[in-house]
Amino acid sequence: MKFKLFTACIPLLLLAPLVNAKIVFVNKIPEENQKHDIYVMDDDGSNLKKITNTPVHEINPAWSPDRRHIAFEREIPAADGKQITNIFIVNADGSNERQLTTHTGLDSYPIFYPDGKRVCFSRIQGKEIRLYAVDLESGDIEILIDEDIDKPDWSPNGRHIVYELWNDILTVSTTGPRKPKLLLPPRKRELEIQRNIKIKFLERYHPKWSPDGRTILYCETAYNDQYIAVSSKVFMHDWVLGTQKALPIPKDWRVHRAVWMGDGKTILLSADEIGIKNGRHGTYNIYQYHIPSNTMTQLTHLSGRSYSPDWVEGALDVSPRKKKPTLWSEIKDRTK
Repeated sequence: MKFKLFTACIPLLLLAPLVNAKIVFVNKIPEENQKHDIYVMDDDGSNLKKITNTPVHEINPAWSPDRRHIAFEREIPAADGKQITNIFIVNADGSNERQLTTHTGLDSYPIFYPDGKRVCFSRIQGKEIRLYAVDLESGDIEILIDEDIDKPDWSPNGRHIVYELWNDILTVSTTGPRKPKLLLPPRKRELEIQRNIKIKFLERYHPKWSPDGRTILYCETAYNDQYIAVSSKVFMHDWVLGTQKALPIPKDWRVHRAVWMGDGKTILLSADEIGIKNGRHGTYNIYQYHIPSNTMTQLTHLSGRSYSPDWVEGALDVSPRKKKPTLWSEIKDRTK
């Protein structure tokens, strides 16, 4: 299944400028009825730049491997009120925006193929969620894996995909038999009791491969029988040994997404410091967490909610100027 779209415009992407920004993320100010827009910034939170500013939502940005482009998902207004999202690409400085898909349903969660020549995305058609890819040179769009796949992430060698499906984490081979495998044992309908509250529902989401392909990072939020979040955690799953451990995220934080940085010793979190305590979403920010030293740095200080970070290797070193690293113990004291 193939068709061509904007084939004359796509080659212009090859001329995109190289920028120093390493982090891309989304911000929204609900109180001002503002839509989600995409921002970029350096590793230390400096040089913040807004690269989209439209009356519709732009979400789920993802860097190209060469850090020249950002793929993202945009809401497409429909006269009948139908929900439509398509995949777009833009230069890292916000210039030369191009639409990659024109599907009349939901194309979402773009991610670049490891070689950077295609953008993969999940397409919902009826009850199916299939993995598609658009070739950036030809504009051809084709189904990549004929299995239900949502929120995918490629292993560094391109041989496996880890993804979320119906609140579980699975993997599938891209070279051998296409048989999906659960990363963890199936979730039980009635789950354990946490903090004297019976957990009725457990959501596992947004898996990400480590740079060495050894570890899978994912988030987990537990809900009570009123579907109110009561805990939120980040796990590192060892792909080789099949073991996992939870990072010491403060118990009252609600985590939206976690992604790797650099050599796998640092992660970016989008998190709400009081979300679990209040039982509802509050103000999300982007944080940098260094695993060996157990230290945290808050990178965003915008109004509203900062979500969905993605990181790419760049020319700048991590610089703590103007920012003060914060110990976990200090954060816990502030959030009591």
